[in-house]
Amino acid sequence: MKVQRREQQIISLLETHKEISVAELGRILDCSVSTIRKQLAVMEEAGLLIRTYGGARAIDRFVDESFESKRYKSIAEKHRIAEKARTLIPTGAAIALGSGTTVYALATLLDNQYSGTVYTNSMQSADFLSHCQNLEVHLSCGVVRGHTGTIIGHEVKEYFGGLGGIDYAFIGCDAIDENGNIFNDNLAVAAAEQALLLSAKKRFILCDSTKFGKSSTARIANLRDCDGLITCSAPNVLLTIYRGLTEIILG
Repeated sequence: MKVQRREQQIISLLETHKEISVAELGRILDCSVSTIRKQLAVMEEAGLLIRTYGGARAIDRFVDESFESKRYKSIAEKHRIAEKARTLIPTGAAIALGSGTTVYALATLLDNQYSGTVYTNSMQSADFLSHCQNLEVHLSCGVVRGHTGTIIGHEVKEYFGGLGGIDYAFIGCDAIDENGNIFNDNLAVAAAEQALLLSAKKRFILCDSTKFGKSSTARIANLRDCDGLITCSAPNVLLTIYRGLTEIILG
């Protein structure tokens, strides 16, 4: 079994079980204990898991909240952010959409796009957009996180890293600190979102007010790397700081 494929399966198993033994991994993957231990060491160094005595556990600090649960929080604010982001996308543009419910809200507004191409690592956005006859939709391969529908893994990084000609990228986040660092609660998701964001000429962060002035597990980028932060509101002191780092676009 190729190393990359084995890594994907280990990530997938940890997404489901949160913790698993070396012996169990060896049985499922049909590999020797020594091979599994070497693989886990490499994955821990890459920040994909935490090794334990006799096995490994998922690196998440937080229990996943389901996509559907998140979708119905701050609905009005997410819709305003999505509407503002929609005004930035011209007909015929090639865009990359990250995962999360705020970006999904933007995806649902693309059904009137006359033409264009969409690349995404979100199962929900791909499903919705696949019914829009004027759009060409590309879904990255990788490991699907069951509760959120986000696709993660090295294949996602390689996919977006190899793309050219993407005009706009839009991602969400779990936190933005006072220095403009953008975070996700999960290291593997952050790596995928970073690759997606950096694949485009123009880069935008969609963020509701609950995420400001906080930090989390995994850094995606800094607002200096982006062309705009699209939000509805934020504390004035943070808006002043953020305006020094990127354009603030208020919905």
